[in-house]
Amino acid sequence: MRDLMDPLAGKPALVAALTVMATYASLDAPEFAVALLAPIAICTRFFPRSVQWCILGALVAGVTCHDLLVGPRGASLPDDLPTKACGKIEAMLPRANGTAFIIAVNEYRVRITEKRDLPALPEPGDSICYEAKWYPVMDPTVPGGFNTREWLTSQKFAAYGKMLHWDSWRGGWTFERYFHRFRRWLKTRFDDYLEPAETGLLLGLLAGDRSGIPEALRNDFQRSGLVHVLAISGFHVVLLAGMLMVFLKATRLPHKAASIIAICLLGVYVPVTGGSPAVIRAVLMFAVPQLGTLLQRPANTLNSLGVALLCILLHSPAELWNTGFQLSAAATAGILVGNSYNPLRHLPEFLKRSKTWNVLESLAIAPTYVTLCATLATAPFLIHHFKTLSPMAWLGNIVVVPPISWGMQAGLFAALSPIDFMRETFCYAAGFFLRLASLLTRLLSDSAQASVTVGPFNAWILLLLGLLFVTLPVCRKNLVARGYCIICTLIFSITFCVQGITQILGPTWSMTVIDVGQGDSILLKSPGGRYILVDAGDIDYTDSGKDIIVPFLHHIGVQRLDALVITHPHKDHFGGAASLLRMFPVNEIWTNECSRTADGVEWREMVEEAVNRKVPLREIRRGFTWKESFFGSDFFQLQAIHPKGLKDRERECRDLNEASITLRASGLGHSAIVTGDLTVPGEKTILGSLAYLRSDVLKVGHHGSKTSSSEEFLKAVGPQVAIISSGRRNRFRHPHKQVTERLDALGIPYLNTAKSGTVTVTFSEDSVTVETMLK
Repeated sequence: MRDLMDPLAGKPALVAALTVMATYASLDAPEFAVALLAPIAICTRFFPRSVQWCILGALVAGVTCHDLLVGPRGASLPDDLPTKACGKIEAMLPRANGTAFIIAVNEYRVRITEKRDLPALPEPGDSICYEAKWYPVMDPTVPGGFNTREWLTSQKFAAYGKMLHWDSWRGGWTFERYFHRFRRWLKTRFDDYLEPAETGLLLGLLAGDRSGIPEALRNDFQRSGLVHVLAISGFHVVLLAGMLMVFLKATRLPHKAASIIAICLLGVYVPVTGGSPAVIRAVLMFAVPQLGTLLQRPANTLNSLGVALLCILLHSPAELWNTGFQLSAAATAGILVGNSYNPLRHLPEFLKRSKTWNVLESLAIAPTYVTLCATLATAPFLIHHFKTLSPMAWLGNIVVVPPISWGMQAGLFAALSPIDFMRETFCYAAGFFLRLASLLTRLLSDSAQASVTVGPFNAWILLLLGLLFVTLPVCRKNLVARGYCIICTLIFSITFCVQGITQILGPTWSMTVIDVGQGDSILLKSPGGRYILVDAGDIDYTDSGKDIIVPFLHHIGVQRLDALVITHPHKDHFGGAASLLRMFPVNEIWTNECSRTADGVEWREMVEEAVNRKVPLREIRRGFTWKESFFGSDFFQLQAIHPKGLKDRERECRDLNEASITLRASGLGHSAIVTGDLTVPGEKTILGSLAYLRSDVLKVGHHGSKTSSSEEFLKAVGPQVAIISSGRRNRFRHPHKQVTERLDALGIPYLNTAKSGTVTVTFSEDSVTVETMLK
């Protein structure tokens, strides 16, 4: 055990940082206190006395800072915030839909967006009196969806909303005012010679202003696992620090003077980029070793990381739960630890002398190893927060990061060039490298394996996994580490075997009506774990595919859709399909015959995306059956009961709602019917076909419109529960009063996603269970 603790014995700052993190986590999540604090208590006896005092001090500091600086997690937000108030502007945040102002008003802060394109806007430091419309703060209505309440709490905002009217007065001098002007000046340096998208990308890389980066490009970076390149972090600070040191040494300044100037300039760079924890950590990790060298006390890189983490966490304990902070700290630690155990150091001498090998190592092998270390270190956090990993990230770091860094360097030289000719030349060079990086990122993101779903797993499984990665480098030499790895492997194996056996012995299937607002999206899960998505929501207010459905699929552990069903070509049913196809693997698309003659820009984009992704489109009609068998018997089946084959497409497709695909899912003695926007004439056609309709659950047609859900059809189905998918305060006033009264008269209970959020119905052999996201 002592051998296992030796690497930490000489790093008191790192040990103290780990102790503070364990203390914060134990106070916020007491169920993990024993797992987090017990190892520290056990290992303390193997540390020198000086390190033991560091641990004791860290425990006291952690408890004290937590009590003083952190309120209760999930603290409630004020209910009746005035829409009119006066305050002082702390910061301006350019956004794609306008400019966001962070305003301090007495004891609270608010974030208000000015969406109008006005010739003049107030600046940081100015006083402002405003009238705003606050956006409602609701709990998530879809599992895995964005939690607005947690975001507001983490940012220390009391509310967020839209600016209606304001008057401002020039305020006093503030650092943020000049940083804002600097970022605006930087933009003017690039605008003359670069396209808006290239300028936006360059500003994001150099100054942290990502408002000008096209959404499609951001999605490509996210899907390919390279989103860290767009966020100002250690990568950017290391690159900038290297450039500063080279430049300062070229001026023949003494090394001490160059180091001091570089530290001061990087200290100024922190607020310029918004002062994110990742930038602060990277600057501190540069500054601590430099100061140690100046004081003739060389600093260890891992100990420098501990100093940086302590500075951030003791000042702001809530940062521990910030996803960006966790990923940044874990990636840095993984790279530093991996570098200490780099197997490339122990290669034969003849191989080290080979020029071919050295080129191959610098261009491919070393970056791959660094990416592997960072990926292993961040994997538990990525799985916990996003349920995804990016297998293509290692290739992206090899082929995309170099042109990004060259583009950043050219952009920096362009900003500093005193002559227009030089500025133009460097801008063109930056534009070339950034376009190359964007093209390579797009090619990587188009791969079906760019992003894969992993999980979900319980937090304790991920905790064990993280500790396993930490002990892996010393497994060969340390008996305790080997024993821990073997025990973890056995625990993982038993856990997964138990889950698999439970699924076989107690099979279930489910139907989830996803809350996509005024639209439809229903996920069917078979007993064998295969998934079929019926419709993909709308894109008018939010892109349902990108912002709602894909995060939901990742959250529940879906790796691939066996089919995407488009019940009919109306935008509120297929709007999110194009982005869904871009971001998630789909085996095939099922449509009806009327879709063949459908028109519209959005529909053509969806079809083109399917063709580009080589996703086949299949037309289905009454009689189509999809089955899942188990040991020769049909376990689950999906039948199309509408529409029938068309004889006169032009006439019969005049009303697309009437031709909506209607499916009946059945298995384990239970069934459900999904109707799309089926209208009364379509319901009469189904009734006339003599199809068996009796089912436990009915997804009500056309969002509860009075043109659907006839009494005869409801009696024929006889559901135990009906589910309506409609938007809150929708302009159609769905569900219609006639429909709800009809359901009440027939004694059919119903749920509305506008009030209940996402609704999940789980079917087993002996029960039907209904769960809603909002209680």
